[in-house]
Amino acid sequence: MAKENGTALTARDLEILTSLDRIPMTPRQLQVVSESFRQPFSDEALVRRRLGRLKDAGFLQAFPYSLVSEGRAPKYWKLTRAGYRIIYGSDASLPGRRYFSEVSAGHHVHAHSLASMVAHLEASAARHNIEMDQYARENSIKFHSGQSHVSPDGAFRLLHRYESARPYSFVIEMDNGSERVRSNKDIESIQRKVQTYDHHQSRYKRDDPARYLVLFVTTRSERRLEHVLSTCSSLIRNPDRTLFLGATLEALLAVDPFSEPVLQSNNGLRRTLVPR
Repeated sequence: MAKENGTALTARDLEILTSLDRIPMTPRQLQVVSESFRQPFSDEALVRRRLGRLKDAGFLQAFPYSLVSEGRAPKYWKLTRAGYRIIYGSDASLPGRRYFSEVSAGHHVHAHSLASMVAHLEASAARHNIEMDQYARENSIKFHSGQSHVSPDGAFRLLHRYESARPYSFVIEMDNGSERVRSNKDIESIQRKVQTYDHHQSRYKRDDPARYLVLFVTTRSERRLEHVLSTCSSLIRNPDRTLFLGATLEALLAVDPFSEPVLQSNNGLRRTLVPR
């Protein structure tokens, strides 16, 4: 147990800070992701209490979501500069202002959906002795192919804790239905993203550790998902290769994606997130 600013920090506190460094989360989402902690939270009220203490110590800040809910809108939590330096050291270069500032209101649904998915995947992985050992924040990486580029909503790597199996890498495309699926002119269309990912991946051989799968998760309907996957299927240059996986957010959150084949691939397969 270490002391910072007069506050005794536990191993679980550091796990909280690390989770919030990856993505802003609500107390409920943190309770879910805590299933991957060495000591999970048994109750959301305990999460709120600990977040309050970390906020009083100057390591965290909270902002309200503008979301439709039955009660008071939930708050999402982010690191302060002091909290960031707890993880990366006092001499670490700080990220840009956007990292510490409020999420724009128009991005709230997207941010909340993304955090719900990440928390669920990390908690589900822990039940199978799999850890999310690497995570790249939204827009922190960029893939280039010719004149096109794409910045995913996140990227992560899954690694078996006790097996020598190879790691599995994924990039996230969270679809809230705001982008056109088919468009040659719109840079942000699903079509342009699919083509860029396909061209970028074509440079890697089958067993290259740099290979990844693109995870399309939509907050919309099954029909929207079918439209996205059919676009992937029609545009990919090698239709037998699995590059794109998709699911609705509702379906993904309802099951354990490591044991239930909830994901659909661009070549018509039903599969779990990693092979069983």
